[in-house]
Amino acid sequence: MYFSKQWPPILSCCLSLPPQRFICMKIFILSLLLLLSGGIVCSQKLYPRDYFRSPMDFPLTLSGTFAELRPNHFHSGIDIKTGGVEGKPVYACADGYVSRIKISPYGFGKALYVVHPNGYTTVYGHLSGFRSDITTYAKLRQYELESFDVDLFLKPGQLTVKKGEVFCYTGNSGSSMGPHLHFEIRDSNTEEPIDPLLFGMPVKDFIRPTLKGFGIYAEGENSMVNDRRGSAEPLLAGWGEGYHFRLGDTVTVAGGVSFGLLAWDQLNGASNKNGINRLTLTIDSTIFFNFIARRFSFSETRYLNALIDYAEYHKTGQRYIRTRKLPNSKLSLYDKIESEGIFYPEAGKTYNIKVELADGSDNISILKFNLRGEPVSHTLDSPVLKGQLFNYQTLNRFTTPHLRITIPENCLYENIYFEYNAGDALKTTCAPIHTIHSATTPVHNFYELSIRVDSVWRAYKDKLTLVRLSSKNKPTAVGGTYENGFLSGRVRDFGRYTIMADTINPTIKSRNIYDQKKITAQSTIEFTISDDLSGIKSYRATLNGEWILMDYDAKKGLLTYDFDHLLRPGANKFELVVMDGCLNTTSYQATVLY
Repeated sequence: MYFSKQWPPILSCCLSLPPQRFICMKIFILSLLLLLSGGIVCSQKLYPRDYFRSPMDFPLTLSGTFAELRPNHFHSGIDIKTGGVEGKPVYACADGYVSRIKISPYGFGKALYVVHPNGYTTVYGHLSGFRSDITTYAKLRQYELESFDVDLFLKPGQLTVKKGEVFCYTGNSGSSMGPHLHFEIRDSNTEEPIDPLLFGMPVKDFIRPTLKGFGIYAEGENSMVNDRRGSAEPLLAGWGEGYHFRLGDTVTVAGGVSFGLLAWDQLNGASNKNGINRLTLTIDSTIFFNFIARRFSFSETRYLNALIDYAEYHKTGQRYIRTRKLPNSKLSLYDKIESEGIFYPEAGKTYNIKVELADGSDNISILKFNLRGEPVSHTLDSPVLKGQLFNYQTLNRFTTPHLRITIPENCLYENIYFEYNAGDALKTTCAPIHTIHSATTPVHNFYELSIRVDSVWRAYKDKLTLVRLSSKNKPTAVGGTYENGFLSGRVRDFGRYTIMADTINPTIKSRNIYDQKKITAQSTIEFTISDDLSGIKSYRATLNGEWILMDYDAKKGLLTYDFDHLLRPGANKFELVVMDGCLNTTSYQATVLY
């Protein structure tokens, strides 16, 4: 029991006290016991810090942290550095069974999910390989389904693991940008990811977060910051708990304002710029805004676009966390927020502002400044609002002879005045460029987009795809289906859209075979595949007429067949057929000698 060595002298001291003081001391000790025991029970119930061991056998250095701000999502785990190499052994964090095997060219790549008796699931992503029996099971199912891309769900006890057992190996599969282990701990009932550091993962971090930028946003046409219309970003100075503004510690504000900050965190032994876990803004010692990232639901992760200054992100790539809560944001990570994150200071009154940001190891950095309220000295003319009002709570439609848009309810984060512009076609496009509102406005869910196809191109309807153009006219294909003169598809961004034709077949390049080659000295057959516009939709490889498993690394365009039982002595006929998103196909045949 805790404090067992301390109780005898304390009790002897209590017994020597007068009766009244003895009773008071007893009450104090009992209260302390209840407080401590309650705290210990709650802590263990929420975060059992001694249940899971580390998935690696070396000190953990992270390249990514929990709830880090990523494109369109929060990072759902931690990224463990592996020294730039693949194939390091991964250890089961606790007893359990493999509940899911997911293999994909994208996302987590090769991933394992392990359910544990204590109600949590650990996830291991971007792997290079599994334990032999797991590999055998997965490969049998891939051959049954004739697909490299599989998502397999297993029964309890089917494939078990023991704490401390090596059962998989680190890699660089899926959408990984370099060798590492993506590691998660999830609530088994809700599938919600939880910060692994709360479970006692041994990560060394004594470095305070870095505050890079701080914005004060004018909310309303009559609002002013430092006697100027619009927003301001005071220059920062200092470090740790001593951040301040370079040009004075007082900001004057007339009307309503919200706040935003750009920050990152670094851990010992790594140069990576990671995310923060908590942002607290207090006004005169009262919490005005509190954002805490300890766990979240995958269904809400795209609400990240409502949390950040999305326009700034679109322009510069910098993600400022804002205090202002958009009306249709359902993000659960707001622990406390007053007045929807907009502060209205009283004229003539000065407020003490404290901004506190913390990382997953509770290292804290602080910015302090004063904010003085000023009267709204003038009234500006209301701006002329252009476009059609779209209410985020209702279904919205916009139609022209050449364009149709249907935006479902709750697809937008707030009401907008929808704007549209039709431009000219480019030499490379099959339709004019349609500018749909503004790319700086985020969209939460998919909406329907239909663009009229010019009669000249309707004969090529199977080769057409909707594309989204960047500011430099670089196209990103989004597919589409032709019907009644329109090409329709589901998109999730505003911006510039048009139609392009893809009539070029995919490219297939052999890396290590040719017709009549003797392959006895090698162990794989490798190809690279690519497509110029609509992307790779499917591929199929056969050996002597039978489907074979080829591992697909999409980021490299690499297909790999590891020799197995289907390769027989003598001549083997190999064939590979690749199809792109517009159904253009390319095939390759060769006879190899084994």
